[in-house]
Amino acid sequence: MLPVNIMEEKLASAQSGDSQAREDLIAAYRSFVMRAVVKVCGRGMEWSRDDELSIGLIALNEAIDRFDDQRGVPFPAFARLIIKSRIMDYLRQQSRHNNLSGVSLDDFDGQNLSFIESSQAWDLYLQQETEREREEEIGRYKKLLNDLEICFDDLVKASPKHRDARATLLRASKLLSDERHLFSQLMSTGKLPVMALSRLAGINVKTIERGRKYIIATSIIWHFCEDFLYLCSFVKLPEKEARN
Repeated sequence: MLPVNIMEEKLASAQSGDSQAREDLIAAYRSFVMRAVVKVCGRGMEWSRDDELSIGLIALNEAIDRFDDQRGVPFPAFARLIIKSRIMDYLRQQSRHNNLSGVSLDDFDGQNLSFIESSQAWDLYLQQETEREREEEIGRYKKLLNDLEICFDDLVKASPKHRDARATLLRASKLLSDERHLFSQLMSTGKLPVMALSRLAGINVKTIERGRKYIIATSIIWHFCEDFLYLCSFVKLPEKEARN
């Protein structure tokens, strides 16, 4: 997936008619589509074999056109809901399954979930699903933090007040999330590899130590971004860092 800054820029361009930006988005979210479709269908998929994946790509393209940031739902989460509804509709038409991933195909009293004729019904579905997903996401995130002995109150106190300090810690947390060995060390030991991260990021050890909880908390969001689509939409690198 693209960094939030870049994704928002590409999305705006695509909605304004930039075909290359649209192609870039679809290419960048191809794996995202695969995972979303697999989750709904509950089985492995292959691009050359399964129609569901083509339907998923069509749904992604539709999400690009229909996305409106005024809804307060991040684009990846919005796209995932559209992919889910399109696939469920396809499966209903094919009469393959009665129940998938704990979600009844008879939701909404049998109405078509993939852009229901009634815009009111779609808005209700979007509202209900986003509320449910947000609640589940926060619960999973809270558990991960608790396992590392961090609570939400700690994050409020640990969040940098100054923009430059925040940018420095965000850069360190992004490097940590991308460095497989260091992130695995964090998750297995519960301790931030301060010295190694200091060398990797070129940031003073004391700065890393002071920002330990903030770095850990944001690195988890980035590393498991697809599990935390709503939270991830709020964590942005400075423009220059995002493009590197």
